[in-house]
Amino acid sequence: MSEKAGVSDRYLMASPWPVFVALGFALTEIGLVLGLFPVAVGGGLLFGGSVAGILTEAGYVASLWETTAYIGVALVIVGAGLMALGGQIGIDPIVASIDRPNVAGYRLLSRGLAVAVAGVLLVATGLVGQFGQHPTT
Repeated sequence: MSEKAGVSDRYLMASPWPVFVALGFALTEIGLVLGLFPVAVGGGLLFGGSVAGILTEAGYVASLWETTAYIGVALVIVGAGLMALGGQIGIDPIVASIDRPNVAGYRLLSRGLAVAVAGVLLVATGLVGQFGQHPTT
């Protein structure tokens, strides 16, 4: 019988990504439910970047930066859909929805805007990261 039951030589390290995926998801949900715009955007960034990191580390995707951009595109689509369902798309309602996210007419609009902003920032991160990396030989 082995002294290290359940420990394999095949897996030498533990991945930190699941903790960050869970933390990003929780922060996003807290921000969306309570109407805290910066917390929702920051949680969305942490969630999207961590999902891209865990997929890259597991070998399911080849490029971290492309995956980050694609996850950002998906979040932009979801956020734009929520904003469309919330109606009232324009500069004044968007600014009012950030300022007063829990007012009845702005709830869905502010939540969709937070998801879409996180998606736009992930797309920008993916593009900058992809074009800013050094070529490999």
